[in-house]
Amino acid sequence: MKVEKLCNFYASKYHLSIILLEYLKEKNAKKSKVTTFMQDEIEDELNVLIDKYKYNIDNTKDINFKVTKDILKKEINLAKNNIFIVQGNLDYIREANEYILENLQKNTNAKIINCYNFAYQKLYMKDIISKSDKILFTTGEKVID
Repeated sequence: MKVEKLCNFYASKYHLSIILLEYLKEKNAKKSKVTTFMQDEIEDELNVLIDKYKYNIDNTKDINFKVTKDILKKEINLAKNNIFIVQGNLDYIREANEYILENLQKNTNAKIINCYNFAYQKLYMKDIISKSDKILFTTGEKVID
């Protein structure tokens, strides 16, 4: 089992939506199973961006960007390659990460993308970054040195 943790800091739901659309387009999300844990829904923002900028929705049409109310009841369909997108406050992200790691199997690869609202988590950025392997920007992933 190989788990890679990425962190992302976003300014608004639209900003987060653009980052995720670009990332999923670049990584060709069809090659991975994408599962989301969202404390705040971003489906409306995604749809506005898809309509306005004509994003190719083939990579995202099967991904649920609605609120995940009960993390422990979320079904995880594992594949060989998994991308988990987790968005919320510190406690929500911690709980979702624990649940994901408990349910991963030995022969799977996983990327966990933890998305934090910059305005609410800016005091904890140093700690968040130190516990991550990479940072996800609009332009892609950057290894943390």
